[in-house]
Order: sequence, then C-alpha cells, then structure tokens
Amino acid sequence: MRLSGYLTPLAAVVLALTSTITIATMQPNDMRNAAISLARMSFDLKDLIMQMNVSQHAGNMQDMYDEFDDLFDSTLSSIQLLPGSAVIPTQPDQQAVYEAYSYFVQGLFELMDALASSASTFTRLDKQSEFRVPATVRQLGGVVDAYLFNMIAVFPANTSYEAQASNQKTQVDTHIRRAVHAFHLATAQSPAPYSNVTVVE
Repeated sequence: MRLSGYLTPLAAVVLALTSTITIATMQPNDMRNAAISLARMSFDLKDLIMQMNVSQHAGNMQDMYDEFDDLFDSTLSSIQLLPGSAVIPTQPDQQAVYEAYSYFVQGLFELMDALASSASTFTRLDKQSEFRVPATVRQLGGVVDAYLFNMIAVFPANTSYEAQASNQKTQVDTHIRRAVHAFHLATAQSPAPYSNVTVVE
C-alpha cells in the first residue's frame, strides 16, 4: 500500500479533511461518476481474486496487490475532492448519487466476500498472505471508511438517503472484518482459535 501501517477510520477522516490546502468541491454528477468508477475497480479486483482462487496459481498475487493499491489511491483521491461539497439539494440528484454509492458498496461487499472465500487458497499459495492480505484490507478499509463518511454528509440530514447510506457503511465495516478474520482462521490450529485463549500467570 501507499502508506505505512494502516489508516484507522479516524486517521483517514483527518487525512481527508487536511490533505488539501484548497478545499475542493464536487457536483452531484462528479460524485456519481467517481463512485461508479470505484465500484468498477472493486468488481474487477473481485473477478481477479475469484479467478486466482479457481486457478490456484500464485503468479497473479502481485497483480492483486497492485490493484488494491490502485483502488486505495483512487478512493483517497475522491476523498480529497469531497470536503466542502454542498449537501445535494434535489431529489433526482440525491437518488443518482445514492445509487452510485450503493453500487460501490455492493462492489466492496463482493470484493470482501471473494477474499474471505479465497483465504485458504491464498494462504496455501503464499505463506505471507496470512498477514499481508489482512494488512492490505485494513489499509483500504481506512480510506473507504473516510470516503463513505464524507459521502454520507452530502445527503440531507434525517432523510432516508442518509439513513440508508449510514446503514450500508456499517455493513461494509462488517464485511471488511470478516475478510480479515477469514485469513486468520485459514491457518488456525482449531476451528475456534480465539475461544481457547488462556491467561499465563
């Protein structure tokens, strides 16, 4: 990834709000196009992961990490344009942006589910996957959290669009956690490794 360690959601939000000297703004059509572009990148990466899981060939592992980097960078670029954007005033624009937002969310759901279902294969093909994939997912998760947070802010408060977008953001967080957890479970010595923790005096 482009940043060392990984971005916590709070750090990603702070980065999004302070990373540009001049506050940029986006129009609804720009927001829609950016979200659709991010969604397509997510679906493309999901397809690569599914292909690798079926072929069980480790040769594309670096391609996968490169595509994660591209999605990370594109999401970060979109965040930098959102602060200062006005709340979307009209219902048709709200609907269009929300549909694009939901499309990106669906791409993230499928991407994380594909990773989770590929965990056993990836850790068998490359021992570093147990740690490298979760780190990569956490890094992406930081900027995704900030992006979704800023996108929610462009919907009028106390509307169904804001409520639904917030609910979807929570679901994205859950899918990301499941993907990370799947890689830890893939090399665990028991089906429930975290239930057998004992304190050593």
